[in-house]
Amino acid sequence: MAIDLKPKTLAVQIRDTERQLLSRQQGIDIRTATLIRKIHRQLAAPATLLLAGGIGFIIGELTKRHPPKSRSSVVKPQTVGTSPLRVVLNLIASARTLYTALPIAWMMKSYYQQEAPGKIPTRQSRPR
Repeated sequence: MAIDLKPKTLAVQIRDTERQLLSRQQGIDIRTATLIRKIHRQLAAPATLLLAGGIGFIIGELTKRHPPKSRSSVVKPQTVGTSPLRVVLNLIASARTLYTALPIAWMMKSYYQQEAPGKIPTRQSRPR
């Protein structure tokens, strides 16, 4: 490998720099196209769409406008409305209850499925 000891001319340095710049720009374009393709694939995934729909539904329920109250001469007592925070807390509590109840239902189902098919399921006694 021969080492070039004489300094490069300004035109050669500019040409080399332009080549490096073009190479880097092409690399950026390739990485950008790959990233966009991956983002589109992830956004179109069924789980992502389901999550977005669920979040949209919850936000819609929390921000739902109440119908306008009719004006009447009789003053009605104000009823306490449910705040968005209470709705979210009730939703979380319901989800937690369901989450804890499902394993019990699965255990009960597997407990009764040990019988032969076609028979009426009966509870099996455990030895004491």
